[in-house]
Amino acid sequence: MNASAARPHSHAPWHAAGFTMTELVAVIAILGIVALAASNPVLSSMTTMRARAAGARLTTDIRLMQRTAMASGLRTWVALSTGSNNYRLYIEDPANPGKAGRKAFTHPFSQDSGAVQFGSGPFAGVSITGVNINSTSEIEFDSLGVPYDGSGAALTSTGQVSLSSGVTITLQPVSGLVERAG
Repeated sequence: MNASAARPHSHAPWHAAGFTMTELVAVIAILGIVALAASNPVLSSMTTMRARAAGARLTTDIRLMQRTAMASGLRTWVALSTGSNNYRLYIEDPANPGKAGRKAFTHPFSQDSGAVQFGSGPFAGVSITGVNINSTSEIEFDSLGVPYDGSGAALTSTGQVSLSSGVTITLQPVSGLVERAG
């Protein structure tokens, strides 16, 4: 007989190698806290990226409207709304000249003539926080690309559109130069 077989059986409790339920719950809780702490910077970064994309889209559309006015000889407008959190593009109707007869502009890339909406879709979390185009919320371009405000007066100071996350679009008087910061 070998030596281990000669020993009497012990009645000591048997312990399996592994984790207790308490240890598992503690580890899961710690992982949850770490994941939550890591998600805030990621979500903040996503909002900033969306605001920059919205600013790039608005900047591009303002430039598009200026170039369209110069190429067509017709006046164009960008109407911004902080309340609706969107903007619309318009072009003068040659059969009914002037602002009163303007019609929705069909965007050459999207073939859409509706409002560009912030706060949802690709621009979720983005909002227009302020517009100051000579104290109005519209930009108008004449056939030379010169910018005007919503009242039809030439810009006398730099126009500004502010978006959430610190994105700002500026419009220079006379030249109509549009720039995005942030």
